[in-house]
Amino acid sequence: MGELTEDAAELKKQFTATGYVVSADGSRMLMIFHRGLTLWLPPGGHVDPDEFPGDTALREVWEETGVRARHAGTHTLDLGAGGRKEMQLPTPFAMAAQRIPPSPKDPEEHIHMDLMYRLEADDDAPLTAAEAEVSDVGWFTREQIDQLDTPESVRRFAHAQLL
Repeated sequence: MGELTEDAAELKKQFTATGYVVSADGSRMLMIFHRGLTLWLPPGGHVDPDEFPGDTALREVWEETGVRARHAGTHTLDLGAGGRKEMQLPTPFAMAAQRIPPSPKDPEEHIHMDLMYRLEADDDAPLTAAEAEVSDVGWFTREQIDQLDTPESVRRFAHAQLL
């Protein structure tokens, strides 16, 4: 499959969810400055026990930015499930595996299995960098994201999704 999956077979896996929040007019993306990683990133975090990953993305956006987002992605297949016994969950646009090195917070190397969701929100709500790991939050155009210290994967998504 890939070098990471072959090398990481014995490592602990943790599910995470990331909310790539785009403004309603499609011109800007919501980003946080992660204090520990010293990078601009989309909001996200660990999936809590008994939590749906799509709900995690919405919760993390709210906790880290003060913005109420909504799912904007489309399902690739309509399963016709919408009742009390079965429902269709929001579909992530991508999934990624990320090797996480040991840190003071978690001394064991592990893998984040990240479910990435396209979300939408109005960009006129007040922003709040509420979490301890978040030191700044803002809306950025594609051109502004190109100037930020952020991973290439974030830039690629911005280029694909923003006007």
